[in-house]
Amino acid sequence: MKFSYSLLKEFAPQLPPKKRLVEELNLKAFEAEVLEGDALDISLPANRYADAASHWGIAKEASAIFDIKISLPAGFGRAVNVPSGNNLLLIKVEDPGLCSRYDAVLLSLEKKSASPAWLKKRLETCGLRPISLIVDIMNYAMLETGQPLHAFDYDKIAGEGKSKKIIVRRAKAGERMEALDGKTYQLSAGDLVIADKDGILAIAGIKGGRKAEIDSSTRKIVIESANFLAPSVYSTSRRLNLVTDASARFSRDLSPELAEYCANRAAYLVKELAGGKVIDSLDYYPRAAKSEIIGFSAEKAASVLGVSIRKNEAAAILKKLGMAILTSKNKRFDFLVQTPVLRRDLQTMEDLIEEVGRIYGYDNIPSRPPHVSLKPAETDDILVAKRRTRDFLRNLGFSEIYSYSFFGRSSSDWIWSSSPKEKTLLEIQNPIASDKKYLRGELTSYMLAALQDNSRHFDELRIFEVGKVFSAAGERFHLTIGFGSKDKAASPALKGVVNQLLLSFGITEIFFRPSGSESTLIEIDHNVVGRIGVVDGRDRRAVAELDLEEIKNASSEEFEYRALPKYPSISRDLSLEFDSAVPVGDVLEEINRAKAEHLWDVDVTDYYDQRRFTLRLVFQAWDKTLRDEEAEREAASIINQLKRKFSFAIR
Repeated sequence: MKFSYSLLKEFAPQLPPKKRLVEELNLKAFEAEVLEGDALDISLPANRYADAASHWGIAKEASAIFDIKISLPAGFGRAVNVPSGNNLLLIKVEDPGLCSRYDAVLLSLEKKSASPAWLKKRLETCGLRPISLIVDIMNYAMLETGQPLHAFDYDKIAGEGKSKKIIVRRAKAGERMEALDGKTYQLSAGDLVIADKDGILAIAGIKGGRKAEIDSSTRKIVIESANFLAPSVYSTSRRLNLVTDASARFSRDLSPELAEYCANRAAYLVKELAGGKVIDSLDYYPRAAKSEIIGFSAEKAASVLGVSIRKNEAAAILKKLGMAILTSKNKRFDFLVQTPVLRRDLQTMEDLIEEVGRIYGYDNIPSRPPHVSLKPAETDDILVAKRRTRDFLRNLGFSEIYSYSFFGRSSSDWIWSSSPKEKTLLEIQNPIASDKKYLRGELTSYMLAALQDNSRHFDELRIFEVGKVFSAAGERFHLTIGFGSKDKAASPALKGVVNQLLLSFGITEIFFRPSGSESTLIEIDHNVVGRIGVVDGRDRRAVAELDLEEIKNASSEEFEYRALPKYPSISRDLSLEFDSAVPVGDVLEEINRAKAEHLWDVDVTDYYDQRRFTLRLVFQAWDKTLRDEEAEREAASIINQLKRKFSFAIR
């Protein structure tokens, strides 16, 4: 919004130079910018239009910032002798909720004259086009006070006898008005209009009509200074796509108190510049606006602003802003504050604290680091487990897949838990499709489908998925791994992958226990955490599903490191041919039971099938060079332990 610096100086003669004024306004009030010539550009928030969208309002802000006095122009305010009661002008407001105040002043014009040069220049500085003396006076008074005005030709208003009645009412559906710009606007029922008994004179708060337009033959004028409900003006303005300076101001909730100030100032200017004479006036104001009374606490202000401001200093700042300081009987407050009626934005103590803070100067508030409790960052263990699992499997050449969380039915045989809750599927109340009625209770079903669909395209398949499964017991993260090959046994390869994955988590108590002819349970310290199953009888496709949260709980983050042995190791290969199929895990478990003193490691070096495979026994002493006879003796004890349980031949 544009302002005239010279007009501001009339309200505040001690105003500093333009540049200094703009700097302080930016720091303590509104964003402002120096323009060419006499102009300033000041951006106002919507809640400050009632008191600051005028030269008077900006001068009051400058008065508080620079501690200077305000000087009101002649005829400004309420101390204007305006006669009333001649009944030449009557007012009827049909809906007081839409029009809280209607001031009108009737003047006769004694002479014709043009707008003086200084008036035209100030209007142009503020972005308004000079039109005629009466219209220019209306606009100029608006710039001074912030209250939009409109002037009607009194003789063009329909009336009976010597009285003319102005009616503030809602428009009728389809009613039309030709505006001052020559355009005709069709109104809707509910639009607020100013009318006489014959038709519409103006769209309230937006635009005047041709019916009572002031022209060169006008001898009597009615100055309208009213207050209209902001939402009503806004909705009509937007619907008609008719935005004027008046509608922009009324849409931001002006105070009805402005109406009297502006009407009296405009009447004074008409008398001075056009030889006008007031012959009647009226003021419809059934319910006067009231100021707010708000408690103020210096202690509260200190907690909000971060600096202690003495209560006397705070009171002095609020007085500069036009507020009255009252004594408080409530011990919670240092004093009470009566706000100016025009300051409709002041509703709470926090609003008053903001006023004190900005005039005190935010740059005067010392910067202090915030007092906060620092908490070290925590790691989500399951996220770490998921990331570690993905990295491990990708490094082995596995590709990750993603499947739906919904499906028709679950292969519950793959849910190895003995808990009924974990085997209970959750049915969706409003499924997205008939074959998506349940939340998945396992991941294997989709993995089996993925292996089936992709096996004809690849000689070897390596895929995995990490995702949530759902049951009555809650949600858990599972891992499923799929392996398929056209010329290689799938289940032993998958066992090796699972074994190495668990070892990477620091888990050593790993056991694979047969469960049926084509299924193996995965145990950690005798706790079942997963299952490996063969998809077809030829063992060319296999799937493993594990409870990733159980793996996370069993994992050890503390790895023990030892120095490399100083002495050489001795290896012995043991090729075994069993009479019947034997799980390798059972053989390894039996070897552990032999408790060979120097047995360091056991590896499967060759695997033909479940009856024939080769084990490498590694013997290592940490304090000496192990002799061959010692290694042979311990290897013999291992063979004897195996013979107690299995029937086999050494090849």
